[in-house]
Amino acid sequence: MYTPIWIVIPAGEFRMGSDPAGDAVPYENESPRHRVAVEAFQLSRTHITNAQYAQFVDASGHPAPGHWLDGQIPEGLAEHPITYVDWHDAQSFCQWAGGRLPTEAEWEKAARGEDARLWPWGNQPPDAKRCNFDKNILTTSPVQQFPQSASPHGVLDMAGNAWEWTSSLAHPYPYRADDGREDPSRPEARTVRGSSYTHTAREIRAADRHSFAPGTRGPYLGFRVARTIPAQPTPLALTWVDIPAGEFPMGNDPRSFHDLALPNEYPVHSIRLPEFSIAQTPVTNAEYALFTRAVQHPAPAHWIHDEIPRAKEKHPVTNISWDSAQAFCAWADVRLLTEAEWEKAARGVCAGDARVYPWGNQMPKTPCANFGQDVKMQSTTPVDQFPSGASPYGALDMAGNIWEWTSSVLADYPYDADDAREDPTSRAHRVLRGGSFYSPNENYIRCASRSSSYPQRRRDHIGFRVAKK
Repeated sequence: MYTPIWIVIPAGEFRMGSDPAGDAVPYENESPRHRVAVEAFQLSRTHITNAQYAQFVDASGHPAPGHWLDGQIPEGLAEHPITYVDWHDAQSFCQWAGGRLPTEAEWEKAARGEDARLWPWGNQPPDAKRCNFDKNILTTSPVQQFPQSASPHGVLDMAGNAWEWTSSLAHPYPYRADDGREDPSRPEARTVRGSSYTHTAREIRAADRHSFAPGTRGPYLGFRVARTIPAQPTPLALTWVDIPAGEFPMGNDPRSFHDLALPNEYPVHSIRLPEFSIAQTPVTNAEYALFTRAVQHPAPAHWIHDEIPRAKEKHPVTNISWDSAQAFCAWADVRLLTEAEWEKAARGVCAGDARVYPWGNQMPKTPCANFGQDVKMQSTTPVDQFPSGASPYGALDMAGNIWEWTSSVLADYPYDADDAREDPTSRAHRVLRGGSFYSPNENYIRCASRSSSYPQRRRDHIGFRVAKK
């Protein structure tokens, strides 16, 4: 049976189309640029392949594509995108597979994310290492041949190789799902996206649009499948810690006390936050598994056969990118903490001043946190193993074990939530907090310590915790 790798595309707005004044040679039908909101959905990571389409043909009796002599996949093309399929063929496959074609808006959001990038991987021009375009290969290529083509959400092959049918009629912008363009019974031309192996860098941009009559077939026309995420309550049950409203001093100034103050931690400044609630612990492997199984999101790379490593159910999930953390949040109806929220939850206020470590100002001892491990024996520990390391509000594991993604872009202090550092579309470094088992000494696990990385990064010492919306 057809078993794709599903990628979760989170709900929210994105900028659709092109701005003629600022973008690289857009076509007229890409304007005006406008904001479109889409609901969360799933999209197959790759085009539908010849091998996957063969399962459909065998199970349903649907006619094989015309280039399959004697109904057999041409030699060597099993993992290439299916082609010579018209819009009706694609619709039939999707219905059989329990899915649907993506709308044009869904396709573009999956391809470019929220930052209006030119190509799925960013604004760097395409080359032969990123995608199959401009007649470099003169035919289709295997759908997973270009991992560097990945979109912000991890979808592959959305530039070049083969055009992809969408459900949408080729109406002018702005896109509106309720203006008749998503009526499946209408006979006009349907939009195709992504271009093909014959097209230039301009034509494989994520905003590029083309269309064909729904009965069109050819060597460069294929599709991928989307799926609506069912509206149902999440089985996730988290223990919440309430953080009261009020001011706290964020950051550090240089001083004689043993609390080190690094340049990116000062000046110390007062921040007022409203009341909010956070999960008592980082998200565990067991909690993350509920998400991966519910929506078929790719499991962390170290989970063999997508299974949690033995006896690690209560350990924090790791090898998680910022993007995957955001996908989990969209599924669970939660969010990442801002950097300011994380620091207040970790250190609170102690005797008029913020404490150095979650448990106070005493130098850490082994029972307080997991850090400074031998480089050959390093490992996470269960998220509740160090109750003596709790923050003033009862949050656990906020020092050591894993670095935790926050929602915030790394920027200089003072912290200001309105200065674009909380822009969810930015692909700049996101702040990591808390230190990890790798951290060589106590300076890394201080409440004020800041690290950061690009949102695509995955490592065995990076995870996340969540806050309520």
